[in-house]
Amino acid sequence: MPEPASGLWRSQDMVLLQLHMQREAAHDTIFKLGQLGCVQFRDMNPNTSAFQRLFTGDVRRCEESERRLRYFEDQLKRAKDSTHVTTVVDSATGETLDSLEPKLEAMESELKDLNSKWEQLLVQKNSMKEHYEVLTQPPSFFRGEDDAGHLQVAHQADDASEPQGFRQGGLRYLTGVISSDRAALFERLVYRATRGNMFMRTVTAKEQFEDPATGDMVEKTVFVVFFSAQRAFDKIKKLCESMQATLYPYNIDSPQEVQQTTLKVSDTMRDLDTTIKVTKDVRADIVEKVKQNLFLWKKTVLVEKSVYDVLNQLSFKGQTVVAECWAPKEDLDNVQRALVEAEKSSGAQVQSFMDPIETHDQPPTYFKTNSFTKIHQSIVDSYGIARYKEINPAVFSCMTFPFLFGIMYGDIGHGFIITLVAALFIWKEKQLLASNINEIIAMVFGGRYILILMGLFAIYTGFLYNDFFGMMISPFGENTFWVFPHDKEEWKTMCGDDYNYWFGGKEANALQACKVIGGSPYILGIDPNWCETENKLEFYNSLKMKMAVILGVIQMSGGLVLSLLNHIYFKDMKHVWFGFVPEIIFLIFTFGYMCFMILVKWNTDWSERFRTEIDLPGASTPGPHFLRAPSLLEAQTNFFLMPGSIETDAYVFVGAGFQNMVQVGLLLCSLVAVPLLLIPIPVIEYLHNKHTSYGELAEHHEVQGLMHIQDLSSSSESRNVGGDDEHPAAEQHEAFDMSEVVIKQVIHTIEFVLGCVSNTASYLRLWALSLAHAQLSEVFWNFAMIMPLSMDKGTGVFAFVGFAVWFFASLMVLCGMESLSAFLHALRLHWVEFQNKFYFGDGTQFVPYNIKDIDELAKPDIATE
Repeated sequence: MPEPASGLWRSQDMVLLQLHMQREAAHDTIFKLGQLGCVQFRDMNPNTSAFQRLFTGDVRRCEESERRLRYFEDQLKRAKDSTHVTTVVDSATGETLDSLEPKLEAMESELKDLNSKWEQLLVQKNSMKEHYEVLTQPPSFFRGEDDAGHLQVAHQADDASEPQGFRQGGLRYLTGVISSDRAALFERLVYRATRGNMFMRTVTAKEQFEDPATGDMVEKTVFVVFFSAQRAFDKIKKLCESMQATLYPYNIDSPQEVQQTTLKVSDTMRDLDTTIKVTKDVRADIVEKVKQNLFLWKKTVLVEKSVYDVLNQLSFKGQTVVAECWAPKEDLDNVQRALVEAEKSSGAQVQSFMDPIETHDQPPTYFKTNSFTKIHQSIVDSYGIARYKEINPAVFSCMTFPFLFGIMYGDIGHGFIITLVAALFIWKEKQLLASNINEIIAMVFGGRYILILMGLFAIYTGFLYNDFFGMMISPFGENTFWVFPHDKEEWKTMCGDDYNYWFGGKEANALQACKVIGGSPYILGIDPNWCETENKLEFYNSLKMKMAVILGVIQMSGGLVLSLLNHIYFKDMKHVWFGFVPEIIFLIFTFGYMCFMILVKWNTDWSERFRTEIDLPGASTPGPHFLRAPSLLEAQTNFFLMPGSIETDAYVFVGAGFQNMVQVGLLLCSLVAVPLLLIPIPVIEYLHNKHTSYGELAEHHEVQGLMHIQDLSSSSESRNVGGDDEHPAAEQHEAFDMSEVVIKQVIHTIEFVLGCVSNTASYLRLWALSLAHAQLSEVFWNFAMIMPLSMDKGTGVFAFVGFAVWFFASLMVLCGMESLSAFLHALRLHWVEFQNKFYFGDGTQFVPYNIKDIDELAKPDIATE
């Protein structure tokens, strides 16, 4: 019977299945189960290497097809007009690996052949374009100057079979084309190689050139180098080869020859353009076909590869295939239906069936989540996967996590900004899911549902603190509980208290508050009038510190109650009586008592207590004595160090004698709880193991006697073979180590006792971060807004600059860094202080084989730059 609330409160009921199918139906069965996405297969060949598995060859075929598909993606990236790939697959299209593999092979071969021809043609075209750029330069570009500064035309050298220069009166020159990004370096190298005996002119080519390797447009430069010596020619030619510069002949003495060469190069370029266009059209047709089918092909290959990976984990015995898998109990009917459908589609003659099998292995943990609970579950899983059927902390962290965040981040304005951002993410959820967004934005978008709760709780606690961007506000009207008299008569009239008793003759001022006669508390949250007092920081510290301790003890006690529910569910009664009971006694009787004193002190009318006269025997000062407010920190410290030391005039409840008696009793119970937590569990486990060992030993002797009787009628060889397998149960039984159990329990006891102190103190971060956030907000408001406004003389410049500084500081520091800090502290409180009371987190994640997960992997990445 399924567990109530199975799926989130406790993990899904899991069943280990053994599937039996005909060999011909194995592929279709795995495929159908992958579409179902609710089974996790177990490897039945753990001792077989990956190279010895049955379907290793098929996996390699899939990997080869993946390589071809990656080549197609690269080609799509180079095609500037192919930026969109169809990801809608026609379900009627039945593509298999056997039909797809030869198609991909033929298409790859054809595409590579076309690319090779296209690159060759483009190289020839670029060469013709470069030559054309040289030929179309004006004659003045090829003229040099002699030492006297007179212009002279260079004439062709004797050997014109190759472009080794032209000369006139000892002056030679070479002309060619080089990439523009290497032109400056080339000029420096030529200068150094010729020791300055050169003169170089450059001009940028009129058109850009397409790079055959990358498809990018490259800018090139036409150059001419003038020199005098033959040795310089050899050096310059080698530099041209190393710098990938191309030399071209140009005879300035023969304009007719230059013109004829130019016409010939133009005709060749036109022919090449026609051939390149035809090649590009054929290549574009193939690329278009790839673009329309790439997602389908990639998905088919990835699905086939995943199926063969699963098949490698199965056991093949002749024509029978056996598989073992974990499946949720509620999905057994779907698994059976998938087996039947696979049997029909494969045409198998033998019926496939499944059998639940018993096992002592711990099942994997599976929680059903939706878009709201997924982020909370991922936070818990980051700490550790829950044990099978262990209570899931995510059920509580859905609310407690954003609530603790709100305690630390309480501000109406800042909470509204966070809520607004989260609401925008939720409103645009479908569009953002379908688009490729920045990684950091995607991370924030993934936590949109917890973010909106964090913002709402920050607004709620902001109303409790009455904080709005660091300003104290009065959202529910003026208060009538606290007033600030300016003189003694006004004090007596409005408050009715003895002025001299409270202030000892000090002059009243606006910062001394008293309660109005017949007044009522503020409707919600802290009284806004506290912001006008000198001791407001002391008041906030006291209030938030005590509130943090109370919340911490409540949450830790809740964690212990959850451990009780776990122990009861697993029928572990020894941990109920000797685990939960001493732990809850120690926590409640120590820090729970402190929380009780806080609540009592909050609800005590100290104005009346201060007027209560008491007898104080042994007092050092004569005269009447009155009750005074006790220090809770001192009282809690003396609870451990000096029990029964409550002073007669500084008790919290009933009386000093009664409170001393209560404290001594609570301390004694807490001390008794420590050995109760430490000793019984190791003793019980030792006795249980001893009793179990005696029972197994008796059973073992009985089995050994029966085996001995059988061995009398068997041969010596048979007896030897039987001896190899005797007592398999004894070999599987783990040896009990009492020292290990004792050490483990000692560590747990020390950790719990010290953890009660350290964990309670850790919850003070709620007070510290709340105070820091409020003070930082107030500082930003006073120095970035109030101060510039006071400096502004009507121009508005200071006001504008001040608002800009305040806005960006609030947005970046308070809404960015402070929210991240509060998030991390809330995370620590849940992981360390709350979950360690009941959560082991050492389970295994249920990872079903799901073909739907491949859709995201199959989407090609062909975004062009």
